[in-house]
Amino acid sequence: MDSSPEYMIYGDELVPLIKERLGAGQKVRYLPFRGVSMLPMLRQKKDSVELSPLPEQLKPYDLPLYERKSGQLVMHRIVAVKEDYYICLGDNTEQFEKIVPEQMIGVVSAFKRGEKRIEVSSPLYRLYCRLWRPTRPLRILYKRAKRLLRRCFK
Repeated sequence: MDSSPEYMIYGDELVPLIKERLGAGQKVRYLPFRGVSMLPMLRQKKDSVELSPLPEQLKPYDLPLYERKSGQLVMHRIVAVKEDYYICLGDNTEQFEKIVPEQMIGVVSAFKRGEKRIEVSSPLYRLYCRLWRPTRPLRILYKRAKRLLRRCFK
């Protein structure tokens, strides 16, 4: 049986269609077209993700697609699971975000980087998550130093 998604959807304006397909138990391939919050893993307008319907319970390292109160779609990794909410963080962001289950739309089951399809259940993806998270303080320090140097040399 072919597990590839039936539909390819572009853009945030198609949230109702994404919700409809996921609600019907189908997978959806989605091309995030804005933002750099998940760099280096996901590149805007280049890499696509395969969304699956939400499982009963999400866990750390899951990558949900959720909707902010502003209506903006966001895809950030779960770093902690609390009793009635999740803490999410983008790979290229400094701020943690508290998300409630009602904001969740779907969860990434795989992503395509170039021609390579990567399952989020793969050991390589899990290793990436385990290695990327602890480097956060160093990445923040690097970004801040870079900004400071840019300002000094302008």
